[in-house]
Amino acid sequence: MNTNTKVRKSKGYEYWATKHNLNTMAESVIFLKEQGIKSVKQLDAYIQKAADERQNLQDKIKAIDKEMQELSATMERVHAIKKYRQYYKEYKANPSDKAFFEEHKAQITLYENALSELKKSYFKMPNSRHILDKLDKLQEKKNTLIMQEYSSSKSTMDELYRIRKNYGIYMGKEMER
Repeated sequence: MNTNTKVRKSKGYEYWATKHNLNTMAESVIFLKEQGIKSVKQLDAYIQKAADERQNLQDKIKAIDKEMQELSATMERVHAIKKYRQYYKEYKANPSDKAFFEEHKAQITLYENALSELKKSYFKMPNSRHILDKLDKLQEKKNTLIMQEYSSSKSTMDELYRIRKNYGIYMGKEMER
């Protein structure tokens, strides 16, 4: 407060700032007592535990995102196979027809690539309805459970960092006395 020019110029602002700082510190002390935290090391350990839990949530979100990307790619492959199957069947029925192959080379190649990629992961053609259901469930899980927990953990972390800062300021003043 001594460095703030507003505080030095205005008694009312000085009173408000003092009261605000005391209330903030009181909230911090109450939180520390509720959690049974009696030292900086305990507070730092509590913050680290909360940070680890938040990192765990981030890892879960990334895993769900990765799975959703894989399912989306599978869905695109299934769509390509269904879309270009007829071209491939006609090509396989008469592989010596070079004109047909040249005309539909892009579609046939897309079909073959999609089929080979799907065979790496699946024994038989996956049902697109099941893939969409899985995608919906993953999106719902991500939006409800994990994102809500993640946003609440972010506010918790912000609060813990504020309390840690207040603790340092308060303990610094206590040591000066």
